[in-house]
Amino acid sequence: MWENSLIIEKIKEQKNLILVLVLYTFLAIILFSHYKYVIYPDVIAYISIAQHYLNGRISYAINGYWSPLYSWLLMPFLVLWPGNVGNLMVTKVLAVILGLFTLNAVNLVLDKLSFGIRQKTIILLASIPFMLYLTFNFVTPDLLVTCILLYYFSFLIDEKYRKLTSFGVIIGFLGALAFLAKSYCFYFFLVHFVLVNLFFMKNFPEDRPVIKKNLLLGLSIFLVISGLWAGIISEKYGEVTLGTAGSYNYAIIGPESNGQITDNQILTPPNEFAVSSWEDPSYFEVEKWGPLESPQAFFHQIIIILDNIRKIFFISGLSMFIPIVAIILSLSLFLKSGRKLVRNNILLFLGTMIIYTVGYIFIVILARYISFVLVLSFLLGFYSLNMLFEENIIQPNFYKLISILLVFLLFFYPMMPLSYLDDTFFRIYDKSVDLKSQGIRGNIASNYLWYRVDYYCYYLDGKYYGVTKNQSGAELKDTLKRYRIDYYFVWGKPHHDNLGDIVYQDEYLVVYRIKK
Repeated sequence: MWENSLIIEKIKEQKNLILVLVLYTFLAIILFSHYKYVIYPDVIAYISIAQHYLNGRISYAINGYWSPLYSWLLMPFLVLWPGNVGNLMVTKVLAVILGLFTLNAVNLVLDKLSFGIRQKTIILLASIPFMLYLTFNFVTPDLLVTCILLYYFSFLIDEKYRKLTSFGVIIGFLGALAFLAKSYCFYFFLVHFVLVNLFFMKNFPEDRPVIKKNLLLGLSIFLVISGLWAGIISEKYGEVTLGTAGSYNYAIIGPESNGQITDNQILTPPNEFAVSSWEDPSYFEVEKWGPLESPQAFFHQIIIILDNIRKIFFISGLSMFIPIVAIILSLSLFLKSGRKLVRNNILLFLGTMIIYTVGYIFIVILARYISFVLVLSFLLGFYSLNMLFEENIIQPNFYKLISILLVFLLFFYPMMPLSYLDDTFFRIYDKSVDLKSQGIRGNIASNYLWYRVDYYCYYLDGKYYGVTKNQSGAELKDTLKRYRIDYYFVWGKPHHDNLGDIVYQDEYLVVYRIKK
């Protein structure tokens, strides 16, 4: 009898999850057409790398800056939807699929925290707009990373982790997948996984033998898989590296840096199939620095850290202060709860959020970089509130009020960015059609707006060499000829009569065909 009721409960639970996934998919289909032309330089690079793999150009596909997993996942979809527009839409299809898996991962975490079916359903329904926000606003591997790390976290907080050695194998594999999705995850996983296991060994001495085995198994599988990829890219670039993204991004925030290398110079794309040099920034010449080089460098690093902390509060504000509310609730619970399990869960949540965020504080903080932390924050908020009520620390009316508030904030704060649709990406595509009708393609440079011309070049099957420096007519002409530029895009009034014929002109843009 008891077993039958348990089975019925499990079926009901799955029905609710399926309902949430179906609703998310339905809303994603409605929004799809509004976001199909959303494009970023990073997306162009990942598509290009996936095309290299499909066409057997493995030496070009292996890339130290862009981690490979996202491009690998794109590959089968690129075959089904060929062409530049089709390839771009594929990234949205993949994002929707990742959103489904991420919602399921959120469900698993809620399940490990012993939420009831009704509570889980409400939280999952409330999180749909946020998942749609991650799906369509961040067309990058950040949603993939969030998805993988949520599965990793759900297995790690499962009490079976301390009982079954098979969990070490699963977690090691998930850690390796996270690294293959983003090189930053190598450092996060290594630090986080070791610290959590030390925490478990201290708090659960009776399970220490299994915990040690899981630690060794997880690290072994993680290091073997990660080491294979690290060895491949190290061989390509002639130096030991886990990835070049971190070193480049750190270099361009240095005290003597002028920012992005692409902003003010002509750069040859790394191969004949690349849209721009951004396909592999590993080859950019940047000046490396360290905070211990001089007092000025140390002070500069402190300024960066303080500014990034400010950005964290700003991101929290954009998130309706849900992370701050969650932290306040969790600290209140930690101080007042007498249950060891509850206190341990809070430490695991807060420790994970801190460890993941702290690495970015030294370089740069963007909302998409810490989307995993944002998801953990609202899960922590609901968990803390639930436990505060169960332990009679707060009154029922206060519990209901804060629960409604959290659901309201989680549901509605992504609505503004989702509803606000800038038609810039539509206009870029439309203009690229006009440019293509004029036969514009080949090697292209511009005097301004690197990002926008990069998007044009993607649609035009052109090769973008970047933005020219502020040069005189003769110097500019010499630069364009030296790099064999076919078309020069000028934003603003035309003032280069000797460059060549004007083949396209509107209110903002003039395109010259360069004289040979």
